[in-house]
Amino acid sequence: MNKIVIHQIPPIITDTNEYWHRMMAKKVTTSEMPQTHFIENTNVLGQLIKAKRTAMGMKLADCAALCNVGINTLSRIENGNYNCTLAAVFAVLHGLGIKLTSPSLSSQASSSVTDDEWV
Repeated sequence: MNKIVIHQIPPIITDTNEYWHRMMAKKVTTSEMPQTHFIENTNVLGQLIKAKRTAMGMKLADCAALCNVGINTLSRIENGNYNCTLAAVFAVLHGLGIKLTSPSLSSQASSSVTDDEWV
């Protein structure tokens, strides 16, 4: 005897306002800044990037689109995966307005980085 399986189909959203309400209803949970003075590994850099993105209230998919990288790539960067390309990492840093600096660089030329910028 054959069994009949009934699948519940989600309701179709016909109202554009309802669609946007459901999409925008999810809030981004803010991540904490890494508790270190130096970016010494990929995990710390990923935490910094995620903290900046979530502080801006930006979803992973939106940030990936803004930075012109894939969602999986951004997720791997934020999780400290060391197999990501430098081009992808710098695309994300640039897209989020994060500037990396070094005392060696700032002593050679006057730096335009202020205290309120993420470094």
